[in-house]
Amino acid sequence: MPEQVPKRLRGRPKQTDNDISMQQTIIYTASTLFKEFGYEMVTLQQIGKKCGVSKPTIYYHFAGKADLFVAAMTTMLQNVRKITAHMLDEAEHLRDGLIRLAEARLANPHGEIEMMMREAERLLEQEQIHAIREAEHQIHDVLASHFKKAMDEKIFREEDPLFLAEAFSTLMLMGNRVHDQQKYESHHVMAEKIVRVFLKGVTTS
Repeated sequence: MPEQVPKRLRGRPKQTDNDISMQQTIIYTASTLFKEFGYEMVTLQQIGKKCGVSKPTIYYHFAGKADLFVAAMTTMLQNVRKITAHMLDEAEHLRDGLIRLAEARLANPHGEIEMMMREAERLLEQEQIHAIREAEHQIHDVLASHFKKAMDEKIFREEDPLFLAEAFSTLMLMGNRVHDQQKYESHHVMAEKIVRVFLKGVTTS
């Protein structure tokens, strides 16, 4: 599925490179503020001030705060998907790729996205919620494709690969709890343990 590009209003000229660069700056700034303060506490005025643009400039690129929030969330999730795909594609063995991925996710917990979603969900339209969840689902699709390959090679036992992808993602959420992190000397050690437990449950040997 192609990456989402925020809609332009009818009658506007085609976006220039400067427009796209400004749009990316606004999305990055909004992402930072949403992660720090949550959806409701952040205003378009704050976002504009932080990235040095006026409120009308934000409205030139986005229909409103909800539209900008969706763009920020889907951009973050698309970046996670790209990193996930790169780590797994480049790894010599699936186990190594999963450890690298788990270590990266533990160092940058995914839970803040869920917290933002819980807060914002009641204020978003169903189409907007679906766009964010679809971006999240694409991360699971990447994992599922590698797990399916492991099944075809008889490394993993037969199972629903998407279920395994969601299960592995859930294990990585342990990094959201400070107490769990403190029990291990490093993210790498914790990542190795998560992957070891996961693989014991899915491998054929």
